[in-house]
Amino acid sequence: MQPRCICFFNSNKAWGGGEKWHYENALLARDKGYRVCVVANSESALADRLEAQPGIALLRVAIGNLSFLNPLTLLRLARFYREHGVEAVIMALPSDMKAGGLAAKLAGVRDIIYRRGIAVPVRDSALNRLLFRHVLTKLIANSRNTRDCLLAENNRLIEPHRTHLINCGFDVAAFDAMPAKPLVQRKPGEILIGNAGRLTPQKGQKLLIDIAARLKEQPIPFSILIAGIGESEAELKDYARERGVLDVVQFLGFVSDMKSFHQTLDIFALTSLWEGFCYVQVEAMTLKRPVVAWNVSSIPEVVIDGETGYLCPVQDTECFATRLLELMRDESLRKKLGESGRARVIGHFEMRKTFADLEHCLQS
Repeated sequence: MQPRCICFFNSNKAWGGGEKWHYENALLARDKGYRVCVVANSESALADRLEAQPGIALLRVAIGNLSFLNPLTLLRLARFYREHGVEAVIMALPSDMKAGGLAAKLAGVRDIIYRRGIAVPVRDSALNRLLFRHVLTKLIANSRNTRDCLLAENNRLIEPHRTHLINCGFDVAAFDAMPAKPLVQRKPGEILIGNAGRLTPQKGQKLLIDIAARLKEQPIPFSILIAGIGESEAELKDYARERGVLDVVQFLGFVSDMKSFHQTLDIFALTSLWEGFCYVQVEAMTLKRPVVAWNVSSIPEVVIDGETGYLCPVQDTECFATRLLELMRDESLRKKLGESGRARVIGHFEMRKTFADLEHCLQS
């Protein structure tokens, strides 16, 4: 049975991929005629953005890891569900699953769903077994890798028929409509390679600096543009200086105009050591840029080796540099892989397709 009222529950205070998913799907649900509620933290970037949106009932409430032990919080949430006739609630965080899930059970909500967007195992505790087996009705994972990691400590935590794979959606039409302009001046014959993400060990930019050193041994002019800020910035700049690649590696800092960033490039180099779902690779593929990445976590579910880019054994910088050189030398290959990349985004990750997958989950 298709629900008439959906509640999106996300108590994270900061803005990130999970908040983007809840925001965009809440708006899509509203525009498709569902009644939509959102529960967010009392201090929340998601709630701040939704305040100005018509047609969405918003509840701000302080939610923490132990909020499920507070009967007043549970009663307040249950009352909100009942008042708005919520028939399905989709929760983002473990703390949401506990407080929001128990309150939904108390209120008689038919569909109680936990959406997992990060590839980290769920602890095999008595509380988690209770929640997954007797409170949750369904589990949504944003990738097969996320689902498998979640169940790594107990693959019987939830029955397979109650799990649903729903990729993160990307609004191709909106991205296409955005203006774009080159961010840097290209030198004659220069190949521009890009990397974007927080400057942190997870994103692997130190390995990219090693790769830059290997590429410098070849005669092809190139530059690597790194977009992002983070705690490793000073360390990475020192390392680039130590490896003698500051002339070919540019740290752009925070870049808000990601379409212009990707439009500037010839190739996107994704050096992340793990990802739940990586929007930047999808942005690059939408603009027909081939992607070179590690064959790790959920990345192979997006990048198809030899079709939309190349996948290399994790931390094998020699392989990574070799694949980049192949693309640097062959414009027609870049174009072929880039065209296939865009087609893959439209076929698998376009937002209206992934929302249809969500609707199918809600109706099952």
